[in-house]
Amino acid sequence: MGQTHSIIKFMKNTDEILMNTVISTALKAGDILRTGFRQRFEVEQKSAHDLITEYDTTVQQFIVEQLSKAFPGAGFVAEEEHFSTKGDPLLVIDPLDGTNNFAMGIPQFCVSIGVFTGERQPKAGVVYNPVLEELYHAQVGKGAYLNGEPIHVTQEPLKDTLVATALPFKFRDKVDWITQLLLHVYPEVMDIRRLGSAALDICYTAAGIFGLYFEYGINAWDTAAGVCLLREAGGVALDFSGQPYDPFTSKSIVVGPSAHVERVLHLWRESGVQLEG
Repeated sequence: MGQTHSIIKFMKNTDEILMNTVISTALKAGDILRTGFRQRFEVEQKSAHDLITEYDTTVQQFIVEQLSKAFPGAGFVAEEEHFSTKGDPLLVIDPLDGTNNFAMGIPQFCVSIGVFTGERQPKAGVVYNPVLEELYHAQVGKGAYLNGEPIHVTQEPLKDTLVATALPFKFRDKVDWITQLLLHVYPEVMDIRRLGSAALDICYTAAGIFGLYFEYGINAWDTAAGVCLLREAGGVALDFSGQPYDPFTSKSIVVGPSAHVERVLHLWRESGVQLEG
């Protein structure tokens, strides 16, 4: 906890006040999650395959309250109850990405906060994994960092990398389609991983841990912070149709080094499988 919490004190100039506050809030939110992890807490079903815990709502309320106090004109887009208000900056929040993991005692979850202008132009992203005490952060034009150290997408060939994905559990009618896409990728890579947190999958791709990540059926709060990090780490983010990924409108995402993303999109196009943006 000491290493990640100490990062904020190096951000002293006035242009960094927003970033400083978002990082501090994410770290404190992560502390709440770490305290509750593998303890007894209330779990409910939002849908047949989607859980919500008392920590999702508690941490979201904490983040919104803290950032509202710091930035009275801010707007919010947040996962729980699809909370949405207009303002500048616009803060896109997933208080607990990887809820099902958290609920089942799997240590793969995070706090994710994306920062945008009121016109929805990206400014910054912060993702914090409280179990590993890994703080990812980036500002547009200033690079991406893990615990204060610069990160970059991998330079390894696609065949020598792990690829992350997920089945669209909210869109079960799309599983066969996604499986077809996966089958065209699998022979080209070292192996496939499905970890259960889109925000962390994108961060791991930004840090060169994964060579590629793709998924269908994601939301703005899943990706807003991670995509900023990914692009600042030298990667690209597109939708399955090859258009630039927009967290507020795109339904699909594929991210990684440009060559890897283009290779996978080429494989899909050549396969004849229908692609959706």
